[in-house]
Parts: sequence; structure tokens; C-alpha cells
Amino acid sequence: MSVDAHRGKSSSIIKNIRPISIANLLTISRLAITPVLIYTILKDMYLFSGILVIAAVLSDWLDGIIARKTQDVTKHGELLDPAVDKIFTLSVLVAFVEKQIISTYIVFLIILREMMVTWFRSVMVNKGIVVPASYYGKIKTTFQLVAIFFLSINLQQPGIIILWISIILAYYSGFDYLKMFIKEKAWQ
Repeated sequence: MSVDAHRGKSSSIIKNIRPISIANLLTISRLAITPVLIYTILKDMYLFSGILVIAAVLSDWLDGIIARKTQDVTKHGELLDPAVDKIFTLSVLVAFVEKQIISTYIVFLIILREMMVTWFRSVMVNKGIVVPASYYGKIKTTFQLVAIFFLSINLQQPGIIILWISIILAYYSGFDYLKMFIKEKAWQ
């Protein structure tokens, strides 16, 4: 390949590179917050832990609003946001297991539900079935984040109670996805 051909090819690649959107930067910020939050939890830095949880929740809330307002909703963002949410939630919950605040069983129940719902949704999306986010799944997420906040500021009893409520809501919403999966005969 000649030098001119190589330059032409690389300039066309550069033209196709879009800067990362503000919404996706906010989503990625939760990845950056996660290890710092884990550290503050493990070191009993309750004030900092609480502030970091609030920052993560605000970034999750803002990224969707900004993406919709700027009409920058992308497939990349639609995949990135829930993945980062799961990484954030599960990583922080594992820190609470390490501190012996919650049991491994709680994290197992949450992971099991997340993996099953992810599988149901993936199969249905691959079949061209529109899978809207479950209303109860959104409520579950709210309860889960409130529980994480309480646990991060060392309000263990209310945090654990709210976390169990989020698990009940998680499985209730999971059954919504299972019913849709069966109704649509998505396994065929």
C-alpha cells in the first residue's frame, strides 16, 4: 500500500470517529466511581461513601435525560448503561459481603435474577420482539440504590430491609419477563 493510499484510509477512519457523548461520559463515570466507592466502604469512610453513591445515582439519572434531550440515544449507550449499572451494583454489594454486612446469598439472588432477565431479554430482542423495561424493574432499581446508599452510610438495618424489598420486586419483575418470554414463544 502506498503512503498516499495509507493516509487516505487513515483520514477516512478519523472522520468516522465521533467524540464520546456527554451522556456516555456520565455512564462511564460510574465505572470510575465504583472502585473508589468500594475503597471508601471497606475503609469505613461513610460520608465519602454516601457522597459517591449520590454522585453515581445522579450520573445514572442525568445520562438518560441528556441523551434524550440532545437526541443522542445510541445503541452503544443503550447497551453500556445497563452493563455499567450492573457492574456498579454488584461490585458495591460484594464490598458489603466483604464487610460481612450482607450475606453472599443476597448477592447470589440478585445475580441469578439479573442473568435470567438478561437472557430472556436477549433471546426476545434477537427474535425481533420489543422488550420494554419493566415498571417493577425500575422500582426495584430505585429500592436497590436506596439500600446501597443506606448501607454505604452505615445504616445497616434499614439498608438490609430495603435491599430485601428490592429483591422481592426484582423477582416480581422477572416473572413479567418470563411471562412475555412464554407468551411470545421466544424459545422457538
